[in-house]
Amino acid sequence: MVQVKKEAVRQRIIETADRLFHQKGFIATTIGQIAKDAQMAGSAIYVYFPSKLDIALAIFEPRIIAEMDVTEKASMRIKDKRARLAYILKRLWHDIPLQNNNYFNNLIQALVISSNDENYKPTILLEIKTRIGAMIGTCLSPERAAAFDIDAFTQLAVMAFDGFVINGHLNPAEVGSDRIIDLTCSMILGGDG
Repeated sequence: MVQVKKEAVRQRIIETADRLFHQKGFIATTIGQIAKDAQMAGSAIYVYFPSKLDIALAIFEPRIIAEMDVTEKASMRIKDKRARLAYILKRLWHDIPLQNNNYFNNLIQALVISSNDENYKPTILLEIKTRIGAMIGTCLSPERAAAFDIDAFTQLAVMAFDGFVINGHLNPAEVGSDRIIDLTCSMILGGDG
């Protein structure tokens, strides 16, 4: 018999998993616990999500996109290019990683332990890199933009984000510190900033 998917059930799974990930972490939360708390059979979860990673992505992808939206909109109101760049980096390397008790640490956990069998597609990663690159581009003069490898920097920025998320619960004072932001702005802007 074919299972009919209901949006309300899918949403209940997402909300339950979100709460459990926040309480226990991604790794410690099991599909069985999600099913029990969502008041459904464990096998029913798989009708909606092929894996726990898929549940995590359903939770975190919209949130990271929303954070990028906020960052883009707010950064465009900052006229000074160095201040705009500092704001963008502070959001990526400090504000977002430390949000809600290191909330995005669960996303990093999910990605780190995922297997090739789960067929993770880095669509969101590519979108984030593109958006970060575009935001950084608005901070550069045409001459500096021609000389600076924005693509390479966006790869570095995403890797740094991951590191700051992981380090957030270990040493929050060093997550995206003003020293790091200032140094990075100077490196990116070169003689322009």
